[in-house]
Amino acid sequence: MKKSKEIIICSLLAVIIGIQLGFICGFFGRILEFIEPYRDEHYIYLVPFMGVAGAAIIFLYRHFSPNSEQGLNLAISYNMGEVGEKGEITDDHSSHIGTYPSGYVLLKLFTNAIMLLFGASTGKEGTVATCGAAIGDYTSRIFRCRSYFRTLLITGVAAAVSGLFQTPLGGIFFALEFSAAGLLYYHALLPAIIASYTAYYISGVCGFHAFHFAVDAIEKPGGMHLFLILICAIIFGLAGRFFVYCLESAKKIYSKKVKNRYMGMLVIGSVTAAFLIVILRGRYCGTGANLVDGLLTGEPYHIYDFALKFIFTIICIVIGFSGGEMMPIMSIGATLGAAASTLTGLPFELMVVLGCVAMYSSATNTLLAPVFIGIEMFGTSIALYITAACAIAFAINGNHSVYTRQGHITRSLYNTLRNTSNE
Repeated sequence: MKKSKEIIICSLLAVIIGIQLGFICGFFGRILEFIEPYRDEHYIYLVPFMGVAGAAIIFLYRHFSPNSEQGLNLAISYNMGEVGEKGEITDDHSSHIGTYPSGYVLLKLFTNAIMLLFGASTGKEGTVATCGAAIGDYTSRIFRCRSYFRTLLITGVAAAVSGLFQTPLGGIFFALEFSAAGLLYYHALLPAIIASYTAYYISGVCGFHAFHFAVDAIEKPGGMHLFLILICAIIFGLAGRFFVYCLESAKKIYSKKVKNRYMGMLVIGSVTAAFLIVILRGRYCGTGANLVDGLLTGEPYHIYDFALKFIFTIICIVIGFSGGEMMPIMSIGATLGAAASTLTGLPFELMVVLGCVAMYSSATNTLLAPVFIGIEMFGTSIALYITAACAIAFAINGNHSVYTRQGHITRSLYNTLRNTSNE
């Protein structure tokens, strides 16, 4: 009875959350549609000031919202609690429920727009997803239902991802599984569905249309085709795992070597900006959506695109640009898929898509979200390939994730039985 009451109340509030995030995503998406082309046209005047812009962002975070740099890790640890190995929530903040600071949403949207305007190789989904979590948190306070804050937080994340990428199913499952690999918080399923589709509709009404491109499958794949796709899926999974390893290692080294965050941002940000300008005139600035779009629309590409985008993304995230990892990772995977196609002779567009979704699956340690996002973005004709590639990449990533606060439950039946027997 208690859970039924929670689902009913949260489902009603999900409409309000979905409407808010639909407008936010529509508005923010339209802004980014202007910012990225404008930066590409005027990169010589904007990108040199990337380090200065980054230092200003660090100042804003420190003085107005010190936890804002954590991105989705904040949503996991600050409000959702710590998730134990077997899937139980070991810390439900029963004595002190954390809250998002006032003005958090505006600050995150503003700083994300600034970092993309000045060329940082970072994403946008992390910002919007954390804004969704914050709005879910605000809603639980405004309507005095703090006991439902976890369900409303998940509902907000689902609406945010759906509204920004216009992938309602992907948004639902991302929100359900990003906080703990292998654990789905099903009590939030119905509210998440309502908010996700509401935000999807409202963002479209605002005139925002996210990137979608239908890709055809291989008509009669042979045994060698399937074998090579399997090998490539393994490579994409290892690439996602390697990205997480490099990011974690670089953060540790940076925190030990650089004590003054402002100087680190100014110096390393400025040097990075110089390389971004010199190397192909800002090609690797921003979210990387330009790379994915170019690959699928027949523009020239370079076989080393994935390596350079990989390096610039790691550097920008480490020094403090916290817009998100999802879109840069997808662009790295897409360009790696293009390189794989060149080397193996597999269909170009198919390999671009498989690299895009499989590396995202591996790097974020999620399975259902990349599958549904891939199907909604690239069409149902390659659904089987997307599902298989994501499953392989997810299986070999070793429970590593760019979301460092993500909880993990035991994947092995043997380990589950062993842990149970020891209790």
